[in-house]
Amino acid sequence: MKSIRRLLQLSLGLLLAVVLVAAFAFTVSPSANTASVQAAPLQQTTPEVEFSASSVTLDEDAGSYLLTIQLDITSTNDVQVEIESLQGTAFGGEDYTTIPQQTITIPANDDEANFTLNIINDNNDEPGANEFFYVELSDPISATLGANWRMTVFIVDDDPTPTPDDDDTIYLDAYEPNNTLAESYTTSAGTKLCNITLWPTGDVDYFRFTGKAGSYYDVFTTDLDAGIDTNLQVFDTQGVLIASNDDFEPGQRRSQVTIVADVDGFYYARIDNRDPSDPTDKRYCFEIRELTPPTPTPSQTPIPGDSDCEFNSTIETACTIGLDQTYHFDFVPVYGSLQDTDIFRIWMKPGIEYTCESTIPPGSFADTNMIFLDAYGNSFQPNLGNDDKAFGDLGSKLSYLSTYTGWLHVMMGPVNVPPYEEAPQHTYDLICTATIATATPTATPTQAYTGGGGGFSPPVSTPTPIVFPTFPPTPTPIDLSGLNTPAPPTPPTVQFQALPTATPLSGGGTTSTINVTIYYDANENFMPELTEGVVDTAVTLYENSSGNLIAFGYTNEAGLIHFDSISSAGAVQVVVPFLNYTQIVTGESADILVRIAPQPLPVGIP
Repeated sequence: MKSIRRLLQLSLGLLLAVVLVAAFAFTVSPSANTASVQAAPLQQTTPEVEFSASSVTLDEDAGSYLLTIQLDITSTNDVQVEIESLQGTAFGGEDYTTIPQQTITIPANDDEANFTLNIINDNNDEPGANEFFYVELSDPISATLGANWRMTVFIVDDDPTPTPDDDDTIYLDAYEPNNTLAESYTTSAGTKLCNITLWPTGDVDYFRFTGKAGSYYDVFTTDLDAGIDTNLQVFDTQGVLIASNDDFEPGQRRSQVTIVADVDGFYYARIDNRDPSDPTDKRYCFEIRELTPPTPTPSQTPIPGDSDCEFNSTIETACTIGLDQTYHFDFVPVYGSLQDTDIFRIWMKPGIEYTCESTIPPGSFADTNMIFLDAYGNSFQPNLGNDDKAFGDLGSKLSYLSTYTGWLHVMMGPVNVPPYEEAPQHTYDLICTATIATATPTATPTQAYTGGGGGFSPPVSTPTPIVFPTFPPTPTPIDLSGLNTPAPPTPPTVQFQALPTATPLSGGGTTSTINVTIYYDANENFMPELTEGVVDTAVTLYENSSGNLIAFGYTNEAGLIHFDSISSAGAVQVVVPFLNYTQIVTGESADILVRIAPQPLPVGIP
């Protein structure tokens, strides 16, 4: 009986197991009428988005062109990327339709999208190389940028070169006379002046335009006839040189600079011809174009060459750096420019020697060139620059013993401009240091007044005679106060012997500080340079009311004499006997500039 009972229990267990297995199979197995559900495949690799080519060449009359933006692999997600145009030598709105920043979408499971580019056909002959501009991709979503994220678009000019008409020969243009800063022809941003000549040989043209503080301007020449090779210089509202250019690009003879206006006022352009051939009936055009300030847009992808100091290619945007710190920079252009020039500034105090040195790190192909500029961005006299600090060492090194308190500008540039795609490999390190220097004072001879009867004693020594060109009988003093010209670095002062002061008249007296600078303006920039001073020229001070002699002395090597704490009963009369020059000083301080204008020497000896 036990065996039969055990057999029945085993049979019931087997039967129960079969029923459970069948029930489980019925639950999880799809029936013929149940739909199958599958998970979507995951995107395994992030696609790259780029143009189909890195450059394209189009005829000026091409009209429209279809750009292709492609993925290297098909994406299961929508891909978005920003597109915009950047100016090169071609100008948006004149040579092509500007592309403002906008979004391009490549739908999921597709691998490309198209964008229409419009070329404008003008009637202007474009001499030299073909014009070009850039189209760029940025800020991709669901993708990364490929190698062809930037496309260079070249435009081939189709306008014939005009043939000069012998009956329509131009000598003097309609903008003459404009041969000096004071005669500058007034134009404005957005106006194109043409049929300008540089006749006769040696002619220079000056133009001026109103700049607004904070605005960027392209100043350039264009449409040059054969035999015209322009050299362009731009000056600020004070007549200080702020930018210059000869050939804008290799193989081109036209000139172009970009400036930033620091204050409202007139800015000046000077143009001369570097071609020595006969300039008769050879013409060019001149134009100023106001630009939108280059404001970087926040991006998921860093701009090549972007750093804490960029943009720093002008004096106005110079990057402030500290002493005894090593900085790492490169020569990668930003904002679509063709060349990167880095300008830095350090604060100086007199009597300290400042040294800046660049080194080339391992693996870099850079070859630096370093130039020192003063507080206003002008070159020192003599010029301070260095290419290679030692044979085989492509770094640069310069030192300067400061003579003033203010900024020292350090300009760094590549000796040979690298191709854009190689620029990231041109890196350099920069460090500036300061060393306190002890200068040996040099005694300056002085002339003494012995008093008694208001006369002079014989000079201790005879000043070295100076041979000058023939001056006008009475030079007219130049009042530069209206220009607010920045004072040049203060040269060393001479010692002078104060004269006995006459008894002040009733009403009390005043104490004055007077600086007199006499300079021969050889470069005609209306600014005294350290090398233009007229030395050993006597300057005397008299009380204007009584005529009593107060003090006198001679100018130093920089043409400067400094009178400090001069007591008088009222106004002071400043006299330069050699030049028959007189000026009345009524305030507590005065800086007097006596300019001697350069005069043509006689052709021959009579």
